[in-house]
Order: sequence, then structure tokens, then C-alpha cells
Amino acid sequence: MTDWFSQHGIELAAFVLTFVVTIVGWFLEHRSSKEQNREREDDIRLLRKQLDSLQRQAATLEEQTAMQRADHDRPPFSDAECIRGSIRRIRIEGSRNVHVESVTPPTDTYMFHLNTHLPDDFAPTETIEYVISSPGPVELFWRWADEPNMSLRRLRRASYKPA
Repeated sequence: MTDWFSQHGIELAAFVLTFVVTIVGWFLEHRSSKEQNREREDDIRLLRKQLDSLQRQAATLEEQTAMQRADHDRPPFSDAECIRGSIRRIRIEGSRNVHVESVTPPTDTYMFHLNTHLPDDFAPTETIEYVISSPGPVELFWRWADEPNMSLRRLRRASYKPA
């Protein structure tokens, strides 16, 4: 047996050294791998939180956009206000300029007169004034001023709203 060790001792020592180095290397690599895996899991958690936050922001922006579109496209006219006597005023509301083609009274009205020149473009807060003898609704034919190819829309507004 001593003879065998003397002949193969170096090979055995190299084998044992290789075996020990392999085990130590595997252990160190395994520990390093666990640390990297923890770091990756932390990164994934952080990215998921960021993704959730961005999805909430996107949903909020979609809601805001929908509300702005609804406000942007809603008819831009107030109800008619009584100025004095039979004189009425309709105010342009909203954020867009509007082109008003005409304002027509109900058919049973015997007196109707526009104090505002039509057709014309109106900016927000401007008014259309008219004199009317009956409290029936008036019809406005309008379109957005920045959309000249848009077909005219028809809108009925009450002709009397006490001041």
C-alpha cells in the first residue's frame, strides 16, 4: 500500500485538492447565486411596484382625457337669461370658439329680434342677445369655429331663465 501511495500519491493529492476546490467553488457559487437571486427578486418587486404605479397613472390620465373630451365636445351654450323685459341673453361657455349660424324662435312667437349679428364666431364668455315675446325655447344652429367642415348641430335652449 505504501508502494501504491508513493507511485500515485501526487495523483491522489491532486484529486483530493481538485475535489476540495470543486466543493468550495460550488459552495461559493451557490451562495453568490442566492445573493444574485435575492437582488433580482428585489429588482422584480421594485419594477412591479413601478409598473403598478404607471398603470394607475395611465388610468388616471385616461379618465382626465375622457373628462376633457366630454367638456371639449359638450354644447357650449348656457340657458337663456332674462336681462330685462323680453330681452334674453345666451352665454357661450366652455373652452372653444363656436360658430353660430342662426337662432330661431318657436313657431308661435309673434315677435323675435336678434340684437347680435349672425352668422358669426363667438369666443367663450361672449353672448347672443335677442328679444322674444314668448317663453318658448329657441333653436341654435351651430358648429365649432375651428371645424369649418363640420355639419351644423341643432340645440334647443329655454328662452326664459329668471335672473
